[in-house]
Amino acid sequence: MGVASDRLSSLPDSILFHILSFLPFDDVVRTSRLCRQWRTLWSFSSTLNFIHRSKDFFSVRKFVSFVDKSLINLHRNCNTLLKFHVDFPFKRCFTSDVTVWVLFAITHQVKELNLVLSNDDGDCYNLPKRLLFNPFLRKANWVSCRFYRVPAVRWDSLRELRIGSMGFGDDIVRKIVAGSPCLDLLELDNCWGFRCLDLFGGKVSKLVVNGYKEEVNKFLDLELEIKAPCVKVLELKGCIRMNIKLNNVRNCVSVKFDFHSKNPKDEECDYFYEQRGVMLMAMFESLIHVKDVMLGTWCIEVMAFLNSPWVLFPMIGCECLTVHTPIQKRYLPGIIRLLQNLLKLQTLIIHMALPYFEFEACLIPDVNDVYFVEGKLQLSVLPQGCGHQLKKIIVCGFEGTQSGLEVLFLRDLLLISANIEMMVIKWKSGLRNLIRDASDEFVTKTLSNARKRSKKAVVLFRNS
Repeated sequence: MGVASDRLSSLPDSILFHILSFLPFDDVVRTSRLCRQWRTLWSFSSTLNFIHRSKDFFSVRKFVSFVDKSLINLHRNCNTLLKFHVDFPFKRCFTSDVTVWVLFAITHQVKELNLVLSNDDGDCYNLPKRLLFNPFLRKANWVSCRFYRVPAVRWDSLRELRIGSMGFGDDIVRKIVAGSPCLDLLELDNCWGFRCLDLFGGKVSKLVVNGYKEEVNKFLDLELEIKAPCVKVLELKGCIRMNIKLNNVRNCVSVKFDFHSKNPKDEECDYFYEQRGVMLMAMFESLIHVKDVMLGTWCIEVMAFLNSPWVLFPMIGCECLTVHTPIQKRYLPGIIRLLQNLLKLQTLIIHMALPYFEFEACLIPDVNDVYFVEGKLQLSVLPQGCGHQLKKIIVCGFEGTQSGLEVLFLRDLLLISANIEMMVIKWKSGLRNLIRDASDEFVTKTLSNARKRSKKAVVLFRNS
């Protein structure tokens, strides 16, 4: 009986290096035990992933020592680094070690440098000045680091920059934009200290702000101004308790507002939602030309609280609307206001996900209407005038009769919108097979009867 050939080892070295690039470096080193061919292969790796999760100090110190020794062995064979990734619980006593690692990466002309230095003690790593002038860096992700006494930056090839858990002022943003002529993506994750994101003079086409970490433990009624003349995609996510002002976003084509702003417990908030509603309206006025809009649960909640009807809705250019919200009584008025005022809306995408934060109880106005289907009186949860131009509806996370309002909402969309061509309903993952046949039949029959009002509508059920 012949010995089976080692098909993996017969692959070219370039493919083997690509496979190894997905592994933590300690696992890459272990491959040297496989056979003679793999014995020295790890020492030529151009992608280095050093990852350590344990917060035990002795374990972390052992990890740091392992990285030091690995880089010494790699120095001779490694010419150019495609990626250098370090993720471990950082302590101030390891500052010099991390600096040596960064200088190693710079020396080997690293293309992607990730420093994810998580910590619970507030220790931040000061980025070395030599890193601020690097013509080879293309991607960077720095968490719990710090810009210290930065006169200027020069990243001629940098295209993507992600910064997390870092405090900096407005001047740092301006210097980054001015010194990065190729920067296309800027993502800020729970950073703080800045009041204005001025991207004028740069080429940033996508800006992501994921939360704003507060500097003190009390509510700050401050304003965050965003000046982004070249940005085409704008995403605001996470907890942002500041007033947001958009200025010069004329080239924006897609926006995602999935942020929220919780009420502070130690202050009176009688006009909180009214003030936030005014803020949202002002933001929408800056996005009058945007065709693709995504709104999260909090934005829908704010619109549900507005007392006065919207005669003129700012986002008149919106053709595709995505809402991340469950179809529940408290959010329905906000969704209805959108459907009534987005006159060019053609595609509606609904992600029926539960919110990840709590709201106070609120009063919801009644918005009922009456229709006749096959001679029978039907009470509608939607008023007339909703979504006249709708052609396509996509529903994700559908739960069927487990939330009866979902079925009525979709039924009424079919009744009201005569131009609907397709409705795609994706059942919540793992739920489709758990619903009884009778319930499944009820959902199908209800929507099928409503579909008869539209000559073009096609209703499709799919699994997520």
